[in-house]
Amino acid sequence: MAIDLKSLWQRERARRAALWGLEDLRPGDDRAKLHLSILDEIDRQDLEQSHGAAALMTIEELRDFVPETPYESSDGHHFVIVLDQHIPEVWRTRFEAANAIAERFPEGSFAHDWRRFLRTWVRDMKRLEAHRFC
Repeated sequence: MAIDLKSLWQRERARRAALWGLEDLRPGDDRAKLHLSILDEIDRQDLEQSHGAAALMTIEELRDFVPETPYESSDGHHFVIVLDQHIPEVWRTRFEAANAIAERFPEGSFAHDWRRFLRTWVRDMKRLEAHRFC
């Protein structure tokens, strides 16, 4: 089944906004309920609409799966990037939703942004779990 990228993008932007909404709230805060209900609905949609095997990858598996690539920009500067084509869906869209305003190259994003996204995802999931099970 093909992934509806527009729907996926909208869902991942909503997920990101809800996760950001939880950042400054303590577990048990009533203001978290709206964000948690949005995240519950997104989780329900994720179950109904499969996004392939990559959706089930752990962060460690994902970190090992996506290579970092040396890259020389048009002005001769050297960088390390992750190529868009190497990031499996649903993770590519999650990364793009979280990293939408960051600078990037046409081929991909800075590797340090990818690594930060993975660390932040782990932190966000721990925070979400604390909110859900308080």
